[in-house]
Amino acid sequence: MCNHLISRNGFRIPESYADTFKVMAEVEVISPELMEKLIKMAKFRNRLVHIYWEVDDEIIYQIINQDLPDIKEFLTNFIKTVN
Repeated sequence: MCNHLISRNGFRIPESYADTFKVMAEVEVISPELMEKLIKMAKFRNRLVHIYWEVDDEIIYQIINQDLPDIKEFLTNFIKTVN
């Protein structure tokens, strides 16, 4: 989603998946605080995909219960920018 918005608006080309969130913060689509959280989520996603056998189920449960509002905040900001 970030790459689509970046391309559509001619924002700086990100160097990585996590860097897309830095671009979103640079253009004030998201706050710096949310950027940091989303970068951590992107890194965790990579861990899930590449070394899933080392991921603790308790951590996943905790993330699902505590961090979903961050995703909702991102989606709200994204929708405002697209419209």
